[in-house]
Amino acid sequence: MELTELPESLLVLGGGYVALEQAQLFARLGSQVTVLARSRLASKEEPEVSRTLQEVFADEGIRVVRRALPTRVSRDAATGQAVVTADVAGGREEFRADQVLLALGRRPVTDGLNLDAVGVNTGDSGEVVVSDRLRSSNPRIWAAGDVTGHPEFVYVAAHHGTLVAENAFADADRAVDYSRLPRVTFTGPAIGAVGMTEKEVLAAGIRCDCRVLPLHHVPRALVNRDTRGFIKIVVNADTNEILGLTAVAKDAGELAAAGVHVLGKTVAEIADAWAPYLTMAEGIRIAAKAFTTDPSLLSCCA
Repeated sequence: MELTELPESLLVLGGGYVALEQAQLFARLGSQVTVLARSRLASKEEPEVSRTLQEVFADEGIRVVRRALPTRVSRDAATGQAVVTADVAGGREEFRADQVLLALGRRPVTDGLNLDAVGVNTGDSGEVVVSDRLRSSNPRIWAAGDVTGHPEFVYVAAHHGTLVAENAFADADRAVDYSRLPRVTFTGPAIGAVGMTEKEVLAAGIRCDCRVLPLHHVPRALVNRDTRGFIKIVVNADTNEILGLTAVAKDAGELAAAGVHVLGKTVAEIADAWAPYLTMAEGIRIAAKAFTTDPSLLSCCA
């Protein structure tokens, strides 16, 4: 973001939230953007997210190369262009652009802190290993925020700071709990999610029931003239409790925030709850109704 000139072309290495947001930003500013992703876009989210974002990126002229593992980055002395060599689908390819944006994740900068001397253990990426109370292996030292290797959101760091202060100075003995942590990627349309994905539910040995509601069933999306995306609800098939919610939509972050209060409730409770007409949050209620009713047969506000 400190560049003084817009690159004519840009290679983005990575498929996470930084890669997605910056790739779309530069493309909309006029750069020719190519994304090299090791697996799929937003690989930690539902597969429907990846498919939708790939379609959006294609429509906006962003090239996405999946299963690309960069092995070398250099600069061509003759042209001045950056050259990225990557293993793609069993072969080796070269990609060229004016600039390269590295978005393959971050490592905590702890190497110079001499943590070994005070008995503070670190992980493979340099993160301070902490308990669920955020206490390190040295009982007098605590850690908060990105340095712990926990989810890298500003609101997580803020919550950590409060929790550490209360645990360290007031003996609150509070644990950090991510079960209802919302996550948002600010692409257009945005990605919003809270709770477990379908894959995580199945991995936990829970029988899963899911519904994916395309946005053309949501009146607010029709009014917005943007039906790119969906709302997905993941449910415990035995208890009908909602375990996760994912959305790709203009206001997906607001849907994730609403989803914080939806988790743990049954599908029937949400389907029968009040929801104001012409809001994206109404889409959660319609998605809940989709478990028992074909949403295309619903009348307005039904």
